[in-house]
Amino acid sequence: MSSVSSRQDEIQKLLRSQGTVHIHDLAALFHASLDTIRRDLRQMEEDGYLRRIHGGAVLPNTASESYADRAQELQPERTTIAQKAARELIPDDCVAFFDSGTTICEVARNLKPSFRGTVITVNPMIAVELADHPHANVIMLGGTLRKQDMVVCGPTTLDQLRNFNADIALLGTCALHPEAGLSTSSTEERATKAAMIAQSAEVIAITTADKLETSLPHRVCDIDAISHLVTGRKLSNGYLANYTRRGLNVIQA
Repeated sequence: MSSVSSRQDEIQKLLRSQGTVHIHDLAALFHASLDTIRRDLRQMEEDGYLRRIHGGAVLPNTASESYADRAQELQPERTTIAQKAARELIPDDCVAFFDSGTTICEVARNLKPSFRGTVITVNPMIAVELADHPHANVIMLGGTLRKQDMVVCGPTTLDQLRNFNADIALLGTCALHPEAGLSTSSTEERATKAAMIAQSAEVIAITTADKLETSLPHRVCDIDAISHLVTGRKLSNGYLANYTRRGLNVIQA
């Protein structure tokens, strides 16, 4: 049987690579009891290494980290989510808002070559990513650049956003809670996301598992303003039922 310290080190490695862990999988992996795994997760949460969820754990929310730091985390999960969204939820001829966020940038990277619609974005990294796309029409909005988040925002951005009617809005997700709704850490980002929602026929929230069941100070919208939630494959149906019961179409990549 693994020692407590080595077992917890391995749990951390699994979290960094997968984004989520489940107690039954961990118990089988380490030949330990469920109570032992629960104690490990409880201690690791107290130490700030993870956040417990029903049946397992996810990484703690990292909204305060830089864009470059966040882009390096959970890369396999981000890629899988992005491929699912790009292939199945973005019609080839649509007009789409692409919000800020590293996972949204990954969606742009995986946009189908057959896409001939228009991408309107507040993220300069997305505009650069799509510069080599064979057919996408790309509109980069202006505004004040928040360097940490690689996003433009402010009055200029909002004025330009309101000039468009989009088929879909792909929203980067800082925090999503079934009761508290979609929220974020800044008033500027809240205003941008709210404007995209108001100007779109359909709203798609793109998120890694660590952003679920969390909330931040600035509320963007109720959960029922979102049409689809695309997230990682390792969350149980029981856990995601909190969202499906409120009318979201939950898609696990």
